[in-house]
Amino acid sequence: MQKKIKNWEELVNDGENYGDADYSPMQKAIIENVKDKTILKIQDSFAFIKGGKSTPEHGRELASVIADFEPLSKITTLIITHNALGPEGVRILSESKILTNINYLHLGSNNLGDEGAKIVADAKLFSGVKTLNLEYNGITAEGGKALAASAYLTNLESLNLVDNRLGIEGALAIAHSTVFSNLTYLHLGGNRIKCEETKKAVRESPNLQKLVTLKIF
Repeated sequence: MQKKIKNWEELVNDGENYGDADYSPMQKAIIENVKDKTILKIQDSFAFIKGGKSTPEHGRELASVIADFEPLSKITTLIITHNALGPEGVRILSESKILTNINYLHLGSNNLGDEGAKIVADAKLFSGVKTLNLEYNGITAEGGKALAASAYLTNLESLNLVDNRLGIEGALAIAHSTVFSNLTYLHLGGNRIKCEETKKAVRESPNLQKLVTLKIF
């Protein structure tokens, strides 16, 4: 009897049987981390490679596979954390022809730095993103200014930059920006912002009037 080719729902989280699809080990692992066709969540490089050794190229290779993997065309939530994407990995994702429906983007703990923040800020692909999380990525005032000057992040409703290094200059760039006028949630905790005057400038910014939740310390 001919073996039945499994559909998407049967493939996801199966871990063993992929029908007749000729997927690579990394593609199979990606499929196993998809939920409801729309959510891709990969949170740890070592868990992702199932006990193997993570290589310096892991983040870039992972981004390359995800960016060009047609089964991910319906993904709206993209969560990739602790996978050492670096700026190059983010650049690859930002140029994807597949990931055109992303509205929730979490790239925390990926060594993005200011260069990675600039890539996110300049990515037309992310113009539909409403929730952006770039926590713990070593982003300084330079990266904060890039995000604050973005032509594409105007739909953001939630921005999490906790545990970066924005400092006073980066915080003020966000406060003075008209890009974030739709924000209802802003997390700037752990960013070396000790100046009470700066905190007040963010809290009372006329550009952030929709804020419901602000965390700044």
